Amino acid sequence: MRKNIIKIACVFVGLIFGAGFASGQEHLSFFLRFGELGLLGILLSALILGLCGYSVMKICLKQNIRDYKSFMLYIFGPRLGWVLDLITGKFIFVIVAAMLAGAGAMGQEVLGLPFTMGVVLLALLCFIVIMFDMKGIVEINVIATPLLLVGAVALGVYSIFQDATPAIALMNNNAMWPISAVLYASYNMITTIAVLATMSVLVINKKTAMLSSFFAGASIAVVGLVLALTLMLHIGAVSNAQLPMLVLGQQFGVVIGYGYAVLLFIAIFTTAATNAYALVAWVSAKKVAISFRSRVKHGMTIIKLLVMVAAIIAAHLGFSNMVAVVYPIFGFLGLFIVVAIIIKGFTRD
Repeated sequence: MRKNIIKIACVFVGLIFGAGFASGQEHLSFFLRFGELGLLGILLSALILGLCGYSVMKICLKQNIRDYKSFMLYIFGPRLGWVLDLITGKFIFVIVAAMLAGAGAMGQEVLGLPFTMGVVLLALLCFIVIMFDMKGIVEINVIATPLLLVGAVALGVYSIFQDATPAIALMNNNAMWPISAVLYASYNMITTIAVLATMSVLVINKKTAMLSSFFAGASIAVVGLVLALTLMLHIGAVSNAQLPMLVLGQQFGVVIGYGYAVLLFIAIFTTAATNAYALVAWVSAKKVAISFRSRVKHGMTIIKLLVMVAAIIAAHLGFSNMVAVVYPIFGFLGLFIVVAIIIKGFTRD
């Protein structure tokens, strides 16, 4: 059971620790714009993520659900479930494209590579991982997530003790911080639900679901607070950067800068690959895809390839644009999904 808890928690955290979180871009967009109250927003988001993750796994365990489509149909019924399933599929695609865009932006800032080259390189790595299906996804997250936790906290703690001027709130509408926190949690859970539903074979009992969700939520809260404090203390240097934590790391020397660049790439890679797997599973469950797979040799491989090519094209919208504009839109759409899942998860024993 202990191994299953670790595996689930690592995949859960790996989904959240993508380019937006590890780079600090999501902190600027959703939390630090409200100053110190943004720290409470991080705690609220972590709580919602943990509760929703537990609810998803508890429901899948009780109803013996093994895929996302069946989960949505159970929660919302055939008509509404079908609509929300389409919304989720579109957002998973946006997440994959955003991670590819993050890799492109990172290649530009760190290595001076063309944007498209960084995008294509990450897409190729994701394609290799999803060829191994769930086994590949679990393995990369079990290896990568502990490295991300340690690395992000280490840079954050180091930077906090450097000379810096405390930041002030970036806007005055502080009363909106709970809404921003809820939106952050809800758009993250859209894709997380899709992956957790397919991992239900690892959830052997309610204790496994509870502990894995607790450790995931606690990890997100701790690392989120450390990164937030770091950015608040150095806001003048990073407020306009696409990858704020990377820019900050580069100010502390070559070794730290490149070290965090590696960690950031790992965060982008794990989130991109995990969501790409979820997207392929979503696409392959559609009637057209099922027919295609039955008629075409290596049909599943072709579907995986087409998914990655489409994400490469969409990635050219730009990373910061997706975080600031597209993510909040899907956050509102995902809010209903999250509330319904938490209510059902805690009212049906």
